[in-house]
Amino acid sequence: MMRLGEFLGELKTFLKEDQIILDREGMAHFSYDATERQFMPQVVVLPNNTEEVSKIMRCAWKYEVPVTPQGGRTGLSGGGLPVKGGTVLSLLRFKRIIEIDEKNMIAVVEPGVISKDLQEALKAHNLFFPPDPSSTVESTIGGNVAENAGYTRAVKYGVTRDYVRGLEAVLPDGEIIHPGGKNAKNVAGYDLVSLLTGSEGTLAVITKIIFKLLPRPAIRRTIIVYLNNLPRAADIVLRVFQAGIVPCAIELLDNVTINAVADYINTPLRRDAEALVLIEVDGHLEKTVNAEAREIIPLCESVHGVVEVKLALDEEEANRFWTIRREALPALKALGKDHFEADVVVPHYELPFLVKFIGELEHGDAIKIATFGHAGDGNLHVTILYRRRNFTELDEAYRLLETVYRRTIEMGGSLTGEHGVGITVKDYLPLQIEETEMALMKRIKTAFDPKGILNPGKIFVD
Repeated sequence: MMRLGEFLGELKTFLKEDQIILDREGMAHFSYDATERQFMPQVVVLPNNTEEVSKIMRCAWKYEVPVTPQGGRTGLSGGGLPVKGGTVLSLLRFKRIIEIDEKNMIAVVEPGVISKDLQEALKAHNLFFPPDPSSTVESTIGGNVAENAGYTRAVKYGVTRDYVRGLEAVLPDGEIIHPGGKNAKNVAGYDLVSLLTGSEGTLAVITKIIFKLLPRPAIRRTIIVYLNNLPRAADIVLRVFQAGIVPCAIELLDNVTINAVADYINTPLRRDAEALVLIEVDGHLEKTVNAEAREIIPLCESVHGVVEVKLALDEEEANRFWTIRREALPALKALGKDHFEADVVVPHYELPFLVKFIGELEHGDAIKIATFGHAGDGNLHVTILYRRRNFTELDEAYRLLETVYRRTIEMGGSLTGEHGVGITVKDYLPLQIEETEMALMKRIKTAFDPKGILNPGKIFVD
């Protein structure tokens, strides 16, 4: 049984007054994320270092108080929401870039570092950290690790897990562990680094991360493609790969998204186009990158339904179109409706069929379905826009969401490619994960957290 009063009393013996938030107005700031769902905590704590996190967890363990680790609150699965009340453990004060090791191409950072700040710091060393989510100006590195975030460049460079070499983490009982390290190879024992990466804060609180880095590509080229046939946009992906080219990004926006972004940031776009595809190639040799870009252009022009193909004239034009892509979800939210977002992913060869299926879904005139996302790795964000207070639309939105999920599984796909399970997907997870695997996952959770205090109510159906 939770003993909140005793927990608070002990916190006050080692935390300063400004590290404990108890007033409702102050706690409200930590009660929501990008899902726009809200759950109020009973207390918010702001530790400054790993030792304080350890002490907080020891107290929570002792008094059986739920603890929800939280970063920048940009998550789209509700993974950082205090659905069981208790304590929000905010890591926003963990802002240090501890080390950039140029010789070994390694960075050691704290989880509260903003993604964009890390990228800017690495520029001076001619290095980069490939995982760069659309919410780069707000998302924290720790949140990206907890969710194993993907991003536009994942098609070539992989996801966050591919760059995590080592961690410092605090277990639910307050013990501190240091799995992994700076080495490129490490097969001593079970791979706890990979297990904790993507565990959504349910197994441990990550307090330090060791990342591998790559040399910053010197050259990039962006190809812009408009089509009057949405499913044919997926054909472009297949043709590029069949030509032996591995671009760093292939992104897709449908007509609903194109018009929403055009209005949101007041930028000129072809509003009549059914799809906009952005393809980027990068590398260190200008000759090679330019050759790949020139080869992609006629490949796109040969696809039925393509109405315009062009190479971005310069860095400024390329950045304008990548800004358009980054603003897709904010633009759709600005339409003033509630939304469900299915973060589904399918194998490349199934992508045209999934896009076609979504485009043919029957729905009422008041509901809109927008599709955008990382076409290069088969990961689409299917956004269902509806009015929550209209119960007919709400029921229909749930029906459409489940229909998309079921079709994705039939195609051999996954219910989430990068946003995580959290609270938004957990009711549907049994569609993908068989009973034996689910039971094994629950046993892993119990091994780390036998009292069930760390980020409860996530991933598994209660």
